[in-house]
Amino acid sequence: MTAAPVSGALVLAAIALPALGGVATWPLRGRWRWRVAATSVVASSLATLALVLAIARSTGAVTLQLTGPTALPLTLVADGLAAALVLTVALVGTAVGAHALFEDRADPRRRHRGHWPLSLLLWSGLVSLGLVGDLLSAYLLLELVGLCGALLVTFRGGRAPLLAGARYLVAELVASLTMLFGIAIVWWQAGTVTYAELGAALADAPLGWVGLAVITVGLLVKMPLAPLHIWLPAAHTQAPTAVSPFLSGVMVKAAVIVLARLWFVSTPELLTTDAARLLGGLGGVAVVWGSLTALRSAGLKRLVAASTVSQLGLLLLSVPLVGDGALQGWTGALVLVVSHGVAKAAMLLAVTCMAESAADAEVVLVGHRDAQPMGHDPELHRLSGSATRRPVALLAFGVAALSLVGLPPTGGFIAKWYLLLGAVALERWWIVAVILLGTLLTAAYLTRFLLPAFATPEESPPVRAWDGRDVIALLLATSTLVFGLFPRLLVDLVQVGAPVSGA
Repeated sequence: MTAAPVSGALVLAAIALPALGGVATWPLRGRWRWRVAATSVVASSLATLALVLAIARSTGAVTLQLTGPTALPLTLVADGLAAALVLTVALVGTAVGAHALFEDRADPRRRHRGHWPLSLLLWSGLVSLGLVGDLLSAYLLLELVGLCGALLVTFRGGRAPLLAGARYLVAELVASLTMLFGIAIVWWQAGTVTYAELGAALADAPLGWVGLAVITVGLLVKMPLAPLHIWLPAAHTQAPTAVSPFLSGVMVKAAVIVLARLWFVSTPELLTTDAARLLGGLGGVAVVWGSLTALRSAGLKRLVAASTVSQLGLLLLSVPLVGDGALQGWTGALVLVVSHGVAKAAMLLAVTCMAESAADAEVVLVGHRDAQPMGHDPELHRLSGSATRRPVALLAFGVAALSLVGLPPTGGFIAKWYLLLGAVALERWWIVAVILLGTLLTAAYLTRFLLPAFATPEESPPVRAWDGRDVIALLLATSTLVFGLFPRLLVDLVQVGAPVSGA
């Protein structure tokens, strides 16, 4: 059967629709802004999902050459690597957008005017980032999504969000300057920044590896990899409720996709064994570092943010596996990109609902004037009894937790299974040990919240509630079960255009 090609019109629709929707929402107010934002979210979701389906039907990577108004050609590559990011953007963006629309419907004036333009522009930038075929375009798009993310963090108002957004922006600037310097060296040595041409052009370039190494450092800061992650906890915990799920679930994957395309698709022959092991070792450190930080976190959102650091370390564990030719490492890493993205976003959406009910319960108990505010990052002990107050939200959190731990039948299990298969096939027992240790630590820090959540404090009022936001979080979390029960959906998708053959 002949595979359906990925058309340029479909790619442009997936990129342009969210950007156009963001522009359209800027001058509007009240119900009209809500209607246009809702239309933009639906249209963007359909376009991005259609693009993922088209890539899934392809027999290999599809390269498109587009010419813009300035007559400069732009190369776009639609393959499994792009599909992993685009699918994550579609699922998380749809859920987060629906969550924000649900809140806006009750009070459309409380949302910052810049939320929808920046959120939809962020959506467009991330989709583009997965598809672009050259380093310079990737750099510009990373700048765009980084700026959008930093501004969105500040929209909650107050000193803490402003400081968190400023720290985020400074980290992005440092990473950007580092990456730009590396790109300049690569361009000087190779005469090109197109991914498909870099391998041959840098084969005999004496300083080509220096440029690639500098670019890699910049990307590691953007990920961010521990101990370069000092901006992440504050940014992800201080961001508004309709922003932090997108930051933790999708934004941190952008640099990972660029890193994978640079080393494994573009210049695999330049990735030495020592360099691959170094990156894998840094990933192992991040797994333990993030897990131990989560074990010491007092706030639930900070715990989830620390968990993101740990999961990013798991992604880097795939580098020495893919470097030695194990397709299992490639498959496991990209399945983890999607499964972690939806699970983490579902968790943060559920946390918002549970914190809201816990705050309402405290007001009932001690009165509005005397009650201490719940805060934007609710403390673990103050969410005790969430199973009674917000059962649907807690169920969503629990299902997402299963995926993060890596228990069947979830997408997280499939991802770790493939990583373990690659590690065992290559006899990389230290990677097996790190994955198993990370799994135990993940179960430990998530249990810190889940066990008390099922307790029923005697002084807690009998309040049981749920609304559309709880259902949104549960549906997003349930997608991890779909990926676990039907693993070929993701496995076949991410193998489209894979750079190595099975080990």
